[in-house]
Parts: sequence; C-alpha cells; structure tokens
Amino acid sequence: MRFTDAEVTTLDLIRHGEPVGGRMLRGTTNHPLSEQGWQQMRAAIADLLIDGDPPWDAIVTSPLDRCREFALWLGEEHDLPVTVEPGLAEMGLGDWEGKTHAEARAMEGDVDRQAELWADPSRTSPPGGESVEGFDARVGAVWQALLAEPPGRHVLVVCHLFVTNAVLRQVLEQPLSRILAFDLPYAATCRIHHERHALGETSLVEWVGR
Repeated sequence: MRFTDAEVTTLDLIRHGEPVGGRMLRGTTNHPLSEQGWQQMRAAIADLLIDGDPPWDAIVTSPLDRCREFALWLGEEHDLPVTVEPGLAEMGLGDWEGKTHAEARAMEGDVDRQAELWADPSRTSPPGGESVEGFDARVGAVWQALLAEPPGRHVLVVCHLFVTNAVLRQVLEQPLSRILAFDLPYAATCRIHHERHALGETSLVEWVGR
C-alpha cells in the first residue's frame, strides 16, 4: 500500500491457456482449452495460492469457453462466486477470425493490415471486425465497473491477450497506439492494486506477465 489509510482493491488478470486448434487469429471464435491449456492454467493458479488456498473473493470471466470453463471449474474447486462478463470477450477480428496469420495475410493482397495493426492499432482495425476504439471502450467500461465495487476485495479476472492489453493501457495511461504493447504468453498473470485515498484514486501494477 502506497498511500496511508488507503482502501485497496486487488485485481489479478490471467490470460487463458492454449486453446484447441493451434495458433491462429482466434478472436471470438469459441474454442475450448486444450489439455495443455488446462495444465498451463492450473500451474499458473497454483503459483498464486497461499498455503493451498486462493486469495480471491470472486472470479470474473470472459464468456468464451477457453476462459469460462476454467473459471467455473476453479470457482467450484474453491467455493468462489463466478460472474460471466460479456464485456471481457476477446476483440472481434472479423474476416481474420479462425485463420492463421499466413492465411489472413494472404487475404490482404499487397496491404499488410496485420503489420499495420501491430504498428499502430489506433489507425487501423481488423477488416470486418471490431474497431479498436470500440473494443477499448468496452473493456474500459468493465474495468471501471470492477473498480467501482466496494474496496477491499481481491478479484481474479480470466480473460484474453487483447483484453489484458486494453486494461494495462488504461492503467498506465498510454495512448491508444500502445494498446497491443504487451505480448503475453498463455496463462500469463498480472496483478494490479487500486487504492482509494485522501488525494483520489491510484492504480499500481505489481507485476505483468509472471
């Protein structure tokens, strides 16, 4: 705690593990976790337990199976309430959905839209997909709702690569062009503390990509 007498909410974000189907531009394509993905998630969660017990008061999850199914299992294992939050779904990738990077690139002809997206997401969006601005606003609304909950809770958020990036962009107050700055592996975790104090509210990042 940085501020004297602050009221602190702690939020842990975990990216889903490996889904079935291998590497692709998955977006909202609803693939479940592979067996390796389940192992990755269990291992990551085990590192966060305290003497075998979870530190969380609640779990909030994306509705997509690669997040939701694990969140429901974990909630049942440790008797934790689980909320399925539609606003935490991964960014819709439109024409790229379910395609490998090479397949999506071949669709674009001479224009490498993927490279443009990685270089500056504020200036392009997936063809036929969700706008980066709209996605950022959607995730931001969910994040602000979590911060508005009564302080003192510790919440686990099970979500996606782009969703985690959107949260970190807002916490770190980076421009929209940096919304995809973090290349996090499957089952990577982040911890953020949100402190309410006499001077206002401050979010502090304890770790990213552990």
